Amino acid sequence: MRPTKQEASSTMAKYLGLIKISPEEASRVLRDGPSARRDHLAHLVRQAGGSLSGAWYSNVGDWDLILIIEMDDESAVTGAAATLARRAANITSAERWIELADIDEVASVVEEFREGRTRS
Repeated sequence: MRPTKQEASSTMAKYLGLIKISPEEASRVLRDGPSARRDHLAHLVRQAGGSLSGAWYSNVGDWDLILIIEMDDESAVTGAAATLARRAANITSAERWIELADIDEVASVVEEFREGRTRS
């Protein structure tokens, strides 16, 4: 079911985070446990105006941690500040953030584009 235009504009942007944790953070994971570290990351994301939707550790590839977060569009600057704060707190040694587009929202945009083209 597609969201209405009002629902689509009020939804939060979703991001996929690919994280390479620092050696210091790896030590904290061993000391505190993975759940405690996930909760700490969720706290940092909340401070930046977002929410943590999911977190997974990965043992293959270049990334140690995969996150899905939701952020208000207005909190993008705060999100950038949170990235700097995480690095300052020695949580990450590298990270990559990818904005995710909901399939139904993309379909709605494509449909509007097609309707506009046929009217011309």
